Amino acid sequence: ALVIIGGNGSQKGAYALFQKGFPVVGIASTIDNDLYGSDITLGVDTAMNIALEAIDRIKVTASSHHRAFLVEVMGRNCGYIALMSGIAGGAEAIIIPEVQSSPESLALELRDAYARGKAHAIVVVAEGAYWNAERLIHHFRQFKEQLGFELRETKLGHVQRGGTPGVADRLLGTYFGAFAIEQIESNNFGVLVGKQKGVLTATPLSVVVSSKKELDLSEFKLATILAE
Repeated sequence: ALVIIGGNGSQKGAYALFQKGFPVVGIASTIDNDLYGSDITLGVDTAMNIALEAIDRIKVTASSHHRAFLVEVMGRNCGYIALMSGIAGGAEAIIIPEVQSSPESLALELRDAYARGKAHAIVVVAEGAYWNAERLIHHFRQFKEQLGFELRETKLGHVQRGGTPGVADRLLGTYFGAFAIEQIESNNFGVLVGKQKGVLTATPLSVVVSSKKELDLSEFKLATILAE
């Protein structure tokens, strides 16, 4: 049997092999956390901690220079990393693909923060959002008067894909690996090993590749409340 560790593309490949009669078991692993069949995927926690460390470091500079920073994080078309690291990092605003945004609404949030006496502002931006860091910087260079802060941009990029795995990911990888072997021993092939509602699960790859994982937008509402 073959154990295939990866995200959407890898699991589509796993399903194609399974359809040809090859015994495969998938393990949910992608920092984007956009794979159906697992509430949390392998690598996400470590990537978020790397993003959070960067946000904390940038916040020190932002505060001392009284600036706003756009911190762009990875995640493809999913805003999970941006949303969670933004909440944990106390961001003044979060831009994700799943929620419509505009430079004008962001400018209003930053002006409000400035009016409340904030010495800095951190905006966490998902790379997959239409108004990503590059587009926002370009817009505000033309309309500087919309902001109360001087604006800077930092793209974390592939820095998030490196680093030493944290405890949560080491344990999750161990659990996923052991559960994958159990599926092989039980001849339960063509499934994705994941974790849903705190329980290890084996979801048919046919369901995984044909389904879309939705982001819990109640977390975004929480982020909005916390930023006020």
